[in-house]
Order: sequence, then C-alpha cells, then structure tokens
Amino acid sequence: MMPVLRRSLFLLGCLLAISCNSDSPYYRVQFSMPDTVSLSPGESTQFDLTLDRVADQPGELRVDLVGAPQGITLLPQVVLPEGSESITVPVTVSVAQDIQVSGTQTTTLQAKDSGKDLISTATLFVVVLPPPTPAEGFSITTEDRTLDVFPGQNQLATIQVARTSGFTGALTLTLESSSRRILAKPLVVPAEQTSARFLIQTTDSATRLPQPITVIATSEDGRQAKLALTINVR
Repeated sequence: MMPVLRRSLFLLGCLLAISCNSDSPYYRVQFSMPDTVSLSPGESTQFDLTLDRVADQPGELRVDLVGAPQGITLLPQVVLPEGSESITVPVTVSVAQDIQVSGTQTTTLQAKDSGKDLISTATLFVVVLPPPTPAEGFSITTEDRTLDVFPGQNQLATIQVARTSGFTGALTLTLESSSRRILAKPLVVPAEQTSARFLIQTTDSATRLPQPITVIATSEDGRQAKLALTINVR
C-alpha cells in the first residue's frame, strides 16, 4: 500500500475514534418558522414557532431573541421541556413606535441548554418599513408586505387603491429601490380601477437578503401615495 494512502487511512481511523469516544453529543434544534417579517413602527405580527430536537439532547431548552436592536421584541419566551421532542408556540414579534432603526435587521433565535452550555440558532430577519403615506384623494395598500422570490425571477404584487373625496383619476405605479437588481416597469392603473397587479423583477445577481422597496402611486396632477414592501430574495 502506498505511504500516502496508509497515512490517509490512519488519519481517518483516528477521526472516527475521536467521534465515537467523544462525550459531546451531536446537537441541533430544528426551527420551523418564517425567516422574514415586515413591520412598521408600532406594529406586531404573530406566527407559530416549532422546535424539534435533532439527536440525543433531552435537557430543557429556552429560546431567546438575541442581536435585535432596541425596540424589537419576541414574546413569550419559548421553553422546550426536558424530555420533550417537540413544541409549537404562537409567538409575537413587535416593533416599538419609537424605534430608532429602519430597514433589514438581522436577529437570531437562540435555543440554549444552560445545563450543558449547548446552543442552536436560527436567523430571523425583521424588516422595519416606513408606514404607508396617503395622498389627498387616494392611498395604496397590499395584503402581503413580504414577497418571496429567487434571483432572476419575478413576483406580482397586488396593489389595492382606496379612492376618497371623489377622486377617480388614473394612477401610475413606479418602484423605488436602493438596489439596481430589483426593478419594475411603470404601470398605469386606469381611472376608477381599485386594484392592479404590479410586476416586480429581480436580476440573476440580486443579493439573497430581504430588501425594502417602495411602491409609488402618482396621479396625473403629481400627487403621490407611497407603500413600503419587502422583497425577500431567497
């Protein structure tokens, strides 16, 4: 047998022996939850957080939100009891009215067994969006402010138009983004129409992160209503 091959087999055997004799168990917790939430100051959202044990670690686990700027909270604290394999808890993420940050905030959910100092984590992006800005006579809204898309793909955003004070004119939808890799062609919403499907495009090189964008509705006389969304490039 060649010397190089003998050395490789010897090293492999040593690694296997270390793995089999180690007192540190393989440890991981699987988090099932959204990876991104979009909120304006003063808002909150609720979702189910599920924890599943992966491998041999029966101790009690406590989940905390770490790395979040002041004004972003997750409640209640989730506890997976000792010996339990799984738990699902409704949790609420809130953004304070007076929060001092905006845009995409990267936070971490940390499941920790304090008795053995073992930690497993998952990333939660909290995108702090400015509240919608109405114009005299109209405003725009959407049901889902987080749109998932892969690089190079497109996504349709359904934009609702609320018309007030007798306004019935046409509107032009445009997109404002800090990234040149997220774009959209202007779309005219005809007079009296109350909804439109606005096509948002991404390039193949779009960064795989949630990114805030702004949809702007402009009337023929220059009035503007604005709506912030999140494009979650996966």
